[in-house]
Amino acid sequence: MASYYVELRHHTPNTQQDDLDRHTDAMMDALLVEPNLTDADVGANFATGAVDVCAHVEAEDEPTALRLALVAIRSAAHHAGAATLGWDDALRQISSRVRHAEMADS
Repeated sequence: MASYYVELRHHTPNTQQDDLDRHTDAMMDALLVEPNLTDADVGANFATGAVDVCAHVEAEDEPTALRLALVAIRSAAHHAGAATLGWDDALRQISSRVRHAEMADS
């Protein structure tokens, strides 16, 4: 197993700043207890509605790391009170970056 650093970005248009702020706070709380993630972080650009989630994931390879991160993020979204109807369609809009953790700072 190797440690991978996973970054995901999705956009939440038509979201008020206060709602997005509350959502990212709730997501952060939920991400902290997800068993497949360590050192999770979440941030938002209130002007554009972009939400970034990043974390370390232990996995055999990059595709598995991305899959584990997506499952954990969906679970965290549920715990934060968000519905994930249309999740499969939303995945097409998510940008991601996965790399070995030791390369994350380079």
